[in-house]
Amino acid sequence: MRPKVKGLHHITIICGEPGKNADFYIDVLGMRMVKKTVNHDAPELYHLFYGDAEGTPGSSVTFFPMMADNQGQPGTGQVTELGLRIPENSLSYWKNRLHENDVTYGVENLRGLETLTFEDPDGLDLRLIPGNDGDFTPWSESTVPEDKQIRGMKQVKIEASQHDLSRQLLELMDLEKVGDSFFRASDGSGVHLVESNQRGKMGRGSVHHIAFKVEDEEMQEAWREELQNMGMMPSPVTDRRYFKSLYFREPSGVLYEFATMGPGYTADEELEELGENLVLPDELEGRRREIENSLPEFDR
Repeated sequence: MRPKVKGLHHITIICGEPGKNADFYIDVLGMRMVKKTVNHDAPELYHLFYGDAEGTPGSSVTFFPMMADNQGQPGTGQVTELGLRIPENSLSYWKNRLHENDVTYGVENLRGLETLTFEDPDGLDLRLIPGNDGDFTPWSESTVPEDKQIRGMKQVKIEASQHDLSRQLLELMDLEKVGDSFFRASDGSGVHLVESNQRGKMGRGSVHHIAFKVEDEEMQEAWREELQNMGMMPSPVTDRRYFKSLYFREPSGVLYEFATMGPGYTADEELEELGENLVLPDELEGRRREIENSLPEFDR
């Protein structure tokens, strides 16, 4: 069986101060912090996860605060926009909410839909896209009513210098081309692929990597073999506790991750306690005091 992906899993972004980041994604966008941990490769830095009530695969937007001092500049080989799904008939609510929180937004047509565009505090381009597809669990404690809450990721925009090769890989991943530039997975999420030779620079507001859902470890191993046969250099499969991950760079240079569907964020916390405490991977637990003292001040 040819390996395939099921849609977007999560996205990881470089940001600035963790407090400002949390204020925006929790207080303004109404998302739940579902995990507060550290960057496994640099434990002096936080890794913050937001999503729906359970952190359902496809809802997670995650951040590496304070990873870079410089501001990022979007360009080829990067994910340069994140599209978040909102319920149909909720645009008026979100226009009012953004206005009340002093967030400047624009209104743009996308594939026949009216959407809202704006930036997060670090300059990442965001887009709210109406649609009721995709799995979603509402969060009862959100500042946004349950019938208006963000329902997860709808799309990412990728700027590609090797457009044809990047397109061929998306099609191999079983993403169906819709219109001129959108490649849709079976769950309705997907990639807006545009050709670009504009040079960019990674920094605050830049996407570190984009992750796609794969069914299980067997599918992940099938992908690893497929990618090697294509001349790419996939990483070994890494256990991230909440899912297992396979990394590689696609032809235009974007860092892709293929992540399994589970076990999920309740692997080390009860559902009602998600995101309330700093959790560490087992191999770092013995350094907890050292790590806590090295992390920037953050009281969410």
